[in-house]
Amino acid sequence: MKFKIAFRNTLKNWRHSLSALLSLSAAFVSLVLFDGYMMDIKNMYSDNFRHRQMLGDIIIENKDLYSKDGIANPWKYWIDQNDQEDLNRLIKSNEIQAQHVVRNLQFQGIITNGFQSQILTGRAFDIIEGEKVRGPNWSWNVTYGQPLDRYDNRFVAALGQGLAKKMGCDWIKDQNRLTFYGGYDQVEKNFNCTTKDLQISTTTVDGQLNAIDLQLVALLDAGYKDIDDRYISTSIEAAQMLLNTNKITFLSMTILNPQNIKSAVEKLNSIFEKDKKYLIATTWQNHRLGEMFRKTMDFLAIFRNFVLIVIVVVSTLSVLNTMIKFVKERTREIGTMRSIGFLTKDIVHIFFLESIFLSFIGTSIGAFLSLLLTFALNSAKILYKAGLLSEFVAFRIAFSPVAYITAAILLAFVGMIATYFATRQVVRSKIIENLNYA
Repeated sequence: MKFKIAFRNTLKNWRHSLSALLSLSAAFVSLVLFDGYMMDIKNMYSDNFRHRQMLGDIIIENKDLYSKDGIANPWKYWIDQNDQEDLNRLIKSNEIQAQHVVRNLQFQGIITNGFQSQILTGRAFDIIEGEKVRGPNWSWNVTYGQPLDRYDNRFVAALGQGLAKKMGCDWIKDQNRLTFYGGYDQVEKNFNCTTKDLQISTTTVDGQLNAIDLQLVALLDAGYKDIDDRYISTSIEAAQMLLNTNKITFLSMTILNPQNIKSAVEKLNSIFEKDKKYLIATTWQNHRLGEMFRKTMDFLAIFRNFVLIVIVVVSTLSVLNTMIKFVKERTREIGTMRSIGFLTKDIVHIFFLESIFLSFIGTSIGAFLSLLLTFALNSAKILYKAGLLSEFVAFRIAFSPVAYITAAILLAFVGMIATYFATRQVVRSKIIENLNYA
């Protein structure tokens, strides 16, 4: 009976309930859209590190690579040929279940085209395996020209756009390159340079000066402006010839089943403890290269929680004010119900049920509006400049069923709390006071 009365009252008093519905709907939309935006930023950064930067799931390196001596003499702590062969045998075993493995070699030096010279920070990698780790979204990872894996020649290079500008390159600016899901459209776009013949020189691991010639075939966005201004990407074969070594800086790998990443790390480290104590395996999130990701996510978590608390507080006060007014307007109705035998708890239960109905309707409206706005905003393909990133990024709202369910439960709870405080004073008054309420 309480259920029927509450449902009837909800329909009968819909005009009085309209402000409560609007408050609940607005709060739901605010919570879901903001949480979806924060989630998309996290997904964007995660996709950038895991796929675009080809860090995969697990990184294997010398544990002292970033020690004081490792920073001063990094080549002493690179992975040599024997360790590479042992790791390949281990990784190919069924124990690890690796999907793709990429060798990486980091280096510094000087780049020149005969007219300008600049300091560079380079990263070399296995071209074919790297393309597999990037996946379909980032297979085409350059903004101008074609990716390195499209060339049979391994003595090719892609420059960060900031470095390319310093080297006398020019191109028609196009900010609408990013696709809806991330990555670039696989369309070759031309760029012009004073010359595309480059020479890179550096000191080898033996302390000798060495240089190689590379052909500039592409420009890319290195992510952050200070990196983009000196970044070069090439094949590991070219970098090893430049440095006169067969060593690598680290291995990055993807795992077939993402749920097995933690166990794979533990398995690798347990094996290293027995035979190769100087090696260590870690996820990219816990690696030095993922430090920016961790710091960004920690900051965004604080910002997200602060904004969500503000939204919840504002919506709670709004719903509370609306429910107080709603209950006050029905004081005489409450007095009539009490005079014909309804107990205080029965009346409170009825209003609680009405609050649940209102929350359900309000969140349903909010969910519909949220989906509509999510589709509209994502379809608009809005680009904006995000902090230290060198290029514009797409403004998107991620869809998360968990966020929708959580927001609905939270607002239903808020509605019930507001109803309790709104009805408490009225039901505690005398029946005659309720009936005579004007």
